[in-house]
Amino acid sequence: MEAKRSIIDYLADNARQNPRNVAVHFKDKKVTFAELEERSARARGALAAQGVKHGDRVALVMSDCPEMMIAMLAVMGLGAIVVPCSTMLKPAEIQYMLEDSGAKLVIVTPEHLENVKAAKASNIVVAPDEFNQLLDKAPPAPLGKFDRDTPCLILYTSGSTGSPKGAVHLHDHLPETIERVARKVYELGPDDRLYSSSRLFFAYGLGNSFSFALGTGCSVILSDRPTPQVIADIFKNYKPTVFFAVPAVFRALVEYARAGNKLETSSIKFCVSAGEVLPVATWNDWKEVSGVEIIETIGTTELLHAFIHNFRGRNKPGSSGIPLEGYQVKLVDENGKIVEGAGRGRLQVKGRSAIPYYLNKPEKTKELIQDGWVTTGDIYRRDEEGFYWFEGRSDDLFKCSGMWVSPGEVEEAVITHPAVLEAAVVAEADDKGATIAAAYVALRPGNQAGDKLANDIREHAAKNLPRFKRPQRIHFMDALPRTATGKVQRFKLRQMSTEK
Repeated sequence: MEAKRSIIDYLADNARQNPRNVAVHFKDKKVTFAELEERSARARGALAAQGVKHGDRVALVMSDCPEMMIAMLAVMGLGAIVVPCSTMLKPAEIQYMLEDSGAKLVIVTPEHLENVKAAKASNIVVAPDEFNQLLDKAPPAPLGKFDRDTPCLILYTSGSTGSPKGAVHLHDHLPETIERVARKVYELGPDDRLYSSSRLFFAYGLGNSFSFALGTGCSVILSDRPTPQVIADIFKNYKPTVFFAVPAVFRALVEYARAGNKLETSSIKFCVSAGEVLPVATWNDWKEVSGVEIIETIGTTELLHAFIHNFRGRNKPGSSGIPLEGYQVKLVDENGKIVEGAGRGRLQVKGRSAIPYYLNKPEKTKELIQDGWVTTGDIYRRDEEGFYWFEGRSDDLFKCSGMWVSPGEVEEAVITHPAVLEAAVVAEADDKGATIAAAYVALRPGNQAGDKLANDIREHAAKNLPRFKRPQRIHFMDALPRTATGKVQRFKLRQMSTEK
């Protein structure tokens, strides 16, 4: 199918062809495609009455719910720009995004209202009550003027390596991900039910729960904060056919199942993992407790969703997969030369869903986006079969004894120890000032941190690593520092290591 102009057009088609099909499941609510289109038309009228015009920015600080989807559709349908903000941010971080984006209006769910007020927001609408009251009073409004190249979405990067950047997406970026990923990779249709533990404010979650459902006519299940118990209840009560998560969630679910709790996964055809590299040990553990295969992918905020992916029937656990149709991918070595065939280098990608620029950051735009090519900041290895293997962020790699060390490879060796739940590796200096690998480790329940266990973990990892890559230090933590989207913040670990 040829990509449409906008997600708005996909919704209109589904509302016309399958009006009674359920688009959204949320607690005891069911919203059909016809209802979703009608409510979004009323929301356009309500937002216009609030003074929202073409090109204005509307920020959302909302837990996942039908009203958030309606708000996004309404803002985009007016030709305005939606700015989803993480609900896990502190007031100062929210204030930065509101000011950077120039948001004219903020829509917020009640549990985040105090944070938004503390962020000095002035024009606030609270959902669902106030938001729905405005909709009930407003007449449906026609679509505003926009085309494929009109900006519709600003997504802020996760801040895994520093301060977030506003990635500006156009209307036709969402259709591109629908056609390239939802149809070609996942082969979604009206009988599918999607559930994503990643939230709508995250590019990965927005694709999983918003674009892909509306674009293919399937239904999406939205929920409260996705704890293992909440996810288990979703599996039991809603029977999703596809489950999207990040590695930390798969690990938590494995622990939940091994603690004697039931996971009803028989309805799930396959799972998808993104956000950071999925350890092979976690892939195997999940397959063991669930019976379901994970297909791993890499996507970025700048590309909106996946551009390299594994496929059912062509899946290499531990790899990110192969480039998708419609995307060009290249590796560039330290000297700026393109790597041909098998090899390693900095990952760059080009495709129709790539952002044209960062908001208010011309220097970063010039640095990271050239002739349509986006520099991701990732170091990847390409094997002889064309599969891509993540080796670390360019900021994360380091040299020991003059040899490059990929944190991911060391982490994979550490995490296979039965006491280790998760691990992150950074460079530290030994007593003589030489660079060594240090592992920050969170333990599985029932294990006691101490020198003996640290030595056991070092010896275990050493069995599968050359001498220069072996972790020389083990630091125990209750949990690794993560961004709101689940990525490990290694720069914080590096800061901690310099303070020791």
